[in-house]
Amino acid sequence: MPIYEDSFRIGCGRYIQAPGALARCGEEVARVGSVPFIIGDNNTLAVAREGILQGLAGQCNKYEIVTYNGSCCDEQAQIFAAQAKACGCDVIMGVGGGVLMDLAKLVAHFASLPVINVPTSSATCAAYAPLSVRYTPEGRTVGTMHYAREVNAVIVDTAVLAGQPVRLLLSGVFDALAKFVEIKQRYRVGEKAPIGLDYAFVMATHSYEVLMTRTRACIEAMQRGEVTEDVEEVIFTTIAATGVISGIARGANQCALAHKFYENSRYLYFEESRAFLHGEIVGVGLLLQNRFNGEPEENEPLLSLMREYGMPFSVPSLGIPCTEESLEKYYGRICGSSAIDKNNAAECAKFKEGLHYLWKLS
Repeated sequence: MPIYEDSFRIGCGRYIQAPGALARCGEEVARVGSVPFIIGDNNTLAVAREGILQGLAGQCNKYEIVTYNGSCCDEQAQIFAAQAKACGCDVIMGVGGGVLMDLAKLVAHFASLPVINVPTSSATCAAYAPLSVRYTPEGRTVGTMHYAREVNAVIVDTAVLAGQPVRLLLSGVFDALAKFVEIKQRYRVGEKAPIGLDYAFVMATHSYEVLMTRTRACIEAMQRGEVTEDVEEVIFTTIAATGVISGIARGANQCALAHKFYENSRYLYFEESRAFLHGEIVGVGLLLQNRFNGEPEENEPLLSLMREYGMPFSVPSLGIPCTEESLEKYYGRICGSSAIDKNNAAECAKFKEGLHYLWKLS
């Protein structure tokens, strides 16, 4: 998986979503290799290990399973890459949430091997997107690595994901909602846009509508232990559709304050924010994005959903100091980034006002 080129990486090689999809692990491995190096953490392997091994039976006579509970960092990825090669493995398989998905892609990059991702939650589109968000071993953000090739396959067993905690589902929902709000800030219907962005905008608009109208029904079905159309639709939207939107948009002409708020929270206050999921922090940043977009009224339905299900919805609820000093730290790091033009006084002032709004939110 060589480093990112200026290309449209629109999907994964194969995306499979259905109840019982773990039974297809073996045939998917056989498309690209024969000996998988399987990486998961204690919780995700407890949930998916039996189904994966049953799926591999008859297709793969040899495999290696390792357990890892840390961050997605270059150091560990290089160790696993060397271990996979030494064991004779020829395909990397990640099992778990966003960190494990990103780590599996990073290991595959260092090992120059194909990668198959098996998400056990829909908390992000990491299983699908051809990039890895990387951290130090301690958990501080260090940047994103983009890949020129797409993930070879994603296997989504909705019977497994229907049992995920509601918190994980909502993290994915808010991460996906952010795509629409971040794109539309600079997007103008009818104006010339970078190629691909028109399609990303249309898809993101539809995804936003799906998630705002079907998430509660999805949660209710999950709590009953059912895999309904709402469950399938919301999971598909948070993993596959959001991944496609990201690949088509390529980050072009986006303000992306919600994700900048996440990145800088992990950098500036990584100890305080450690307990929170990617999408939970993005969700708080989404409130900032709507304010910056001049649409604070769009925050009301988001805040309603956050409060109903006990999500963080303010700076203090993330454990981040709600002080003028912390506000200035965010302002200093985000102004001059791809999100805010530091030479545009009006944009900077609007951003500062948005930070004050977020810092006063309770």
